[in-house]
Amino acid sequence: MTAPQTQTPQLTFQSGIVGFPEAQRFTLVEGGGEGVFELMSEDEQGPSFVVVAPQPFFPDYAPVIDDVTAERLEITDAEDALLLLVVTLRENPEDASANLLAPLVVNHRTHQAAQVVLTGQQFPLRAPLLSA
Repeated sequence: MTAPQTQTPQLTFQSGIVGFPEAQRFTLVEGGGEGVFELMSEDEQGPSFVVVAPQPFFPDYAPVIDDVTAERLEITDAEDALLLLVVTLRENPEDASANLLAPLVVNHRTHQAAQVVLTGQQFPLRAPLLSA
């Protein structure tokens, strides 16, 4: 898997993101710390998300991406894939959590992306971010 760049070209989520199927065009911008980014919708008044690269927070996180998703995103080599985790922020920053069950998978060559709900793998929906 590759590391995110500080800013990527527009990412296209053909099926949107869970809960936001109409939001399909995003830009990934480096955020306030190592491995922290903002995924900003290109659509007016579209959603934005705090996302993190898994390695700084969950170094043992190694989900298996299904063949259908890999084919749809044209991922032919693990180096083509970038994984990101959607973060849920809380009033108390220590209560922030990351969604390990449904990572964002980005082909860094084609800029095609998808949110993948992992099946048959035991990852939490809300993993504490700061205790990782």
